[in-house]
Amino acid sequence: MNFFKVGKKFTLVDMPGYGYRAPQDFVEMVEAYLQERHNLKRTFLLVDGVVGLQKTDHIAVDMLEEFGIPYVMVLTKIDRASRGVLLKNVLETQEFVKEKTQGCFPQLFLVSSLEFSGVHLLRCFVAHVTGNLPTVDAS
Repeated sequence: MNFFKVGKKFTLVDMPGYGYRAPQDFVEMVEAYLQERHNLKRTFLLVDGVVGLQKTDHIAVDMLEEFGIPYVMVLTKIDRASRGVLLKNVLETQEFVKEKTQGCFPQLFLVSSLEFSGVHLLRCFVAHVTGNLPTVDAS
C-alpha cells in the first residue's frame, strides 16, 4: 500500500497490484486495513472501462458491502474503449450498482488519465467527501 499525504488535509491510500498481480496475502491485508480504519471516508474502486467489471471487482464489492464501507466506482481508461464498449460497460456497471449494492455511491465517475477527462469532477468529489470542498447552501 502506498500512502500519499495531501497537504495537511487527508491521506490518500493506493493499493496497487489489486487483481491478477496481487500478492497472496493481499486480500487479508486489505481486509485488516479496511476494518481497522475508522476514519476512512470513502473507498474508490477503479474498474477498467475497456473490460468492465471483473471477478476481482466483484470480490472487492462483496468485501466492501460486508464491512459496510461506503465506496465509489470509477471507470478508468475511457479513452481506450470504443464508444460502444464504453457504453456497454457503463450501463452494465450502473445496473450492477443499482441492483446489487447498498453502500456504493450511485454516480459512476468516468476518467481518462491520458486525456484528463473526468479527473476534475472526481477531484472535486474527493475534496467534498474529505471535508475540503463544502457545498453552498442555496437557501
